[in-house]
Amino acid sequence: MFPNGFAIRFGKLSSFLAIDVLVSLLANLSFFSLYGNEKIRFTLLIFYTSSVWALYLADHLWDSFREKEPFSERGIFYQNFRLLIVSFLIFMIFLSLFTGIYFEFSFLLRNFPLTFSFVFFLILIVTYCSPIPKEILVSVFYTLGVIAPFTSITCLDPLVWIFLIHVFANVLLTYNTDREFDLVQNTFTLNQFGKPETVRKFVRFLLCLGSLLLLGMGIWGGLQLPFLLGMGLAYLWLGVCSFLRGGNFQFKSLCEFSYLPLFLPQIFFFFSLLP
Repeated sequence: MFPNGFAIRFGKLSSFLAIDVLVSLLANLSFFSLYGNEKIRFTLLIFYTSSVWALYLADHLWDSFREKEPFSERGIFYQNFRLLIVSFLIFMIFLSLFTGIYFEFSFLLRNFPLTFSFVFFLILIVTYCSPIPKEILVSVFYTLGVIAPFTSITCLDPLVWIFLIHVFANVLLTYNTDREFDLVQNTFTLNQFGKPETVRKFVRFLLCLGSLLLLGMGIWGGLQLPFLLGMGLAYLWLGVCSFLRGGNFQFKSLCEFSYLPLFLPQIFFFFSLLP
């Protein structure tokens, strides 16, 4: 999947440390910032990146504690660098709390129902009491979190639903590789109801559905070309991933990087300003 040793190591490291998730988050925020014609404050960007990074690092660290022999590569990595990772995690949590309370408290108050429900369902997932499959919760809260900074974008916007379909497909595809671990940990997931290939086929169905909706929005909804192209390539990228027989961390990073085309509208905008 990756052509050389450096690419393999980079793919593993980006997945282990959730760098791929951060890059995809920045791409998504960039996309909807331009789509809604709203700039995102620097302090809010710091709050988002530190919060998401802390959340994913904590999740990976927690998984490493729950693993049993034979340990995964990520589990071994977290065991070998536990002190360094925990120290960095504490710093990220402090940075998130500081920026959130000191600079973005009004944003948190405005989105209190979203924040409260997220924490509530997070506790249910961790305690294995969630009545809703993990993939659905992650997809919905991720989508709502991405559009939360932009007041001009609502859940009624068709592009938000198209984005949600992509997020859901991505989550299904990446969580499909963790089905055995989730089964051992008794985590309620959708993947447990179907075989790996069945999940892949369902992902392709979702991507076809989302692509048709995106095409319809481009034809009848007046969606501008940069946004149509960016989201379309993101769908195409993930569609290619659905045919790859990967079950490792590089595969997960490749799926996460399917959001990279969402940087395209900003690139188009930048070059449009050049004389």
